[in-house]
Amino acid sequence: MNRQTNLFADSASYGPRERGRQVLAGLVLCAVLVASSTFSHAEDDPATLLDQTIQSALKEFSESRNRLAGDMPALLLLLDRTVVPLFDFDRIARLVLAKHWKNASQQQRDAFSVEFKRLMIATYSSALFKYNGEQYVKILDKEIKEKKQRFLATVRTELVLGGGSAPVPVDYFMIRTGDDGPWRIYNLSVAGLNMVINYRGVFQSAILEKGLTGTIDSLRESNDRFLTS
Repeated sequence: MNRQTNLFADSASYGPRERGRQVLAGLVLCAVLVASSTFSHAEDDPATLLDQTIQSALKEFSESRNRLAGDMPALLLLLDRTVVPLFDFDRIARLVLAKHWKNASQQQRDAFSVEFKRLMIATYSSALFKYNGEQYVKILDKEIKEKKQRFLATVRTELVLGGGSAPVPVDYFMIRTGDDGPWRIYNLSVAGLNMVINYRGVFQSAILEKGLTGTIDSLRESNDRFLTS
C-alpha cells in the first residue's frame, strides 16, 4: 500500500500544529499494534492485555499484509474488528471537543463521534503499513487507581523502532467501569505528545473558523475521500 493518509494535510487549516500532527500520525502505529481480536478474552490486567494482544495483532497483520495492501475494504474490516473494540471512541471524541461538546446538539455529538472514529481508522490504516518487522512494544510498568467506581490505568511502554533509533515512550491511558467491564483506551501519549490535547487544538481552530457543523462536514468529506477512494 503506497498511499499515505491525506487527512492531516487536508486539515492544515485546522490549526498551526502541523509538525505535531505529523509526528502523532507517524507514531500512532503503536496504538494499532496493541489491538487484537482476542481483546474481549484477554486478561483483566491492562498491562497483560497490551502485552498479549501485541503479538496477536502483529501476527494477523503480517500474514495478510500483501492482500490487505490492495484491498481497502478488507483492511477496514480488519481494523474495525481489532482496533475499534480497544478504544473508547465516544469518550475520546467528548474529550477532544471539550467545551464544544456541552453546547453541541445530540446530532452533532453523534456525527462528530462517527467522523472522529473514521479519522482514527484512516490514520491507522496508513500508519500500520509503516511496520516492517523491526518494531515492537516493550511494557515497562503500570499504575491503576480507583475513582468513583471506575478504574483508571496508565500503562507505560516503549516503542522500539529498530535501526539504531531511540525507543519512543508511549503511555496508554485506559478506563474500566465496574469490576467486570472491559479496559478501553481513552487517550495516549506518544513521545510526550498527548493525543487528546493535540486533536483538541486541531479542532478548536477549525470550529472557530467553520463552526462545529462546518468542521464535521469538512472532516466527513476528508474521510470519504480517503476511505472510499
